[in-house]
Amino acid sequence: MLLAGMVAAAASPGTAPSGASPQTMVGSSGPGAFAPAGCPSGALCFWNARNFTGGPGKLFGRNANWSAFGHASCPSGTWNNCASSAYNNGVSCDSVMWDGTNYTFGAAGALVLDRGVGLDLASVGFDGVTSSNSWITPSLATNSTCTGPNPFG
Repeated sequence: MLLAGMVAAAASPGTAPSGASPQTMVGSSGPGAFAPAGCPSGALCFWNARNFTGGPGKLFGRNANWSAFGHASCPSGTWNNCASSAYNNGVSCDSVMWDGTNYTFGAAGALVLDRGVGLDLASVGFDGVTSSNSWITPSLATNSTCTGPNPFG
């Protein structure tokens, strides 16, 4: 089962625009589900094509600007605005994919992937727009492990 709500306007980091909420993907798979090949434990993994194909990428920790990570198969030569499918193989945190650098909202907003959830980003209007990532707890908060920034406030 997938639940979704969209962020449709710009806002400061960690603050959803008035009347909107970040998009959340909740799946039945959860922790312990089988990650796609090449996606190590603890990583947010992503591919430049749908269905977990194409050139793979993987990040640990939070990253304010995906332009720092080169990928020759992407139009810009970096992962910025290039991911078409993603899988959260996190150990204890949900992954937040932001469509703006420095954890900001653009037209698509922020996408939260529960641990053990993967999807084609086009299916939720998030294809080719990710520019930064962070981590939050499954209860949509932050702690010493899941340090945010948090799109829920």
